[in-house]
Amino acid sequence: MVERCPSCSLHFERVEGHWIGAIGVNTVVITAAMLLLLMAVTFVLFPDPIPQVMIAVELAIAGFGPLLFFPASRTLWSAIDLLMRPLNFGEVDPRFVLVDPDRDRAPKRS
Repeated sequence: MVERCPSCSLHFERVEGHWIGAIGVNTVVITAAMLLLLMAVTFVLFPDPIPQVMIAVELAIAGFGPLLFFPASRTLWSAIDLLMRPLNFGEVDPRFVLVDPDRDRAPKRS
């Protein structure tokens, strides 16, 4: 992944350890997908579910799901991070933000 966004120059890893949140989002989403699929298959095949098929599908999701979803989880975590910690002055190209005089004024030099 590139260090900065090519269009707005946002630095993707805003603090050290930033991607731990993306790993957490990835884990939660894949676990929820596995649980929902397990519940749906059990509901559809109720009296006689096929355990070998269910285990094979769950293992496939557990193995490939995190790899396939990780780019999306990084994007989602970056959006959540921007909601929790708004941009500071100079973190992004000024053409891509609304001007707020209290937030966007240049820091005073000592």
